[in-house]
Amino acid sequence: MLQELDRIDIVRYSRQLPLLGAAGQVKLLESKVAVVGLGGLGSLVSMYLAALGVGKLIVVDYDEVGVENLNRQILYTTDDIGKSKATVAGERLKALNPLVEVEARNARITRDNVAEVLKEADIIVDGLDDWKTRLVLDEYAWETGKPYVHAAADSYYGQVTVIQRGVTTCLACITPKPIPEPGCRAIVAPTVGITASIEVMEVLKLATKIGQPSYNKLIIIDSLKPSIDEVPLKPTTECAKCREKLLE
Repeated sequence: MLQELDRIDIVRYSRQLPLLGAAGQVKLLESKVAVVGLGGLGSLVSMYLAALGVGKLIVVDYDEVGVENLNRQILYTTDDIGKSKATVAGERLKALNPLVEVEARNARITRDNVAEVLKEADIIVDGLDDWKTRLVLDEYAWETGKPYVHAAADSYYGQVTVIQRGVTTCLACITPKPIPEPGCRAIVAPTVGITASIEVMEVLKLATKIGQPSYNKLIIIDSLKPSIDEVPLKPTTECAKCREKLLE
């Protein structure tokens, strides 16, 4: 126990240590998490993960900050308009918690580069608004056996689930058909905040082994009611052909 405490900033994490314990905090310290997409979901998820104290945070985005992002992407300010999201995020997250190693990648994830960009990650987190790229992450996670925390948010609604080969269905099996066009059409910040918070809790459970990840259920958030419901998902070990058709 003393060796574990020696590795932890006890004051910084004093409010969560009673819940996670020293062993749980060390597991966070040893975890490497990739957040792909630094928009509404990804900016919030990455901030929470940095504050929690993950060991390494890999943040990935190819886009620049736009004024239309600022109603919900609170990692950025007006002065950041036109700047690389990945670059700004890397600087802000390091400032938020200097104890976290942050690797910022200014890149668009494709089938050609996904293995290289995410090779160090233990857990993959979805901060995207593009189903085609989600399916690339899904394919990589399925091939490597890494857990993939999926989330999506639009309008007043959000959804979250955890994908894990051998335990759950793949994301392709529950992807809307036809695949929606990429991009955010209309959304309010609280919807993103609720969805991102649940997504971070799934990462926390996976990293620390505290609680049960949301396997085989799709969490549905309605921020207007408000309500959080669960839709059961049927697990399968036979996933591949469905994804190939969608990625053609």
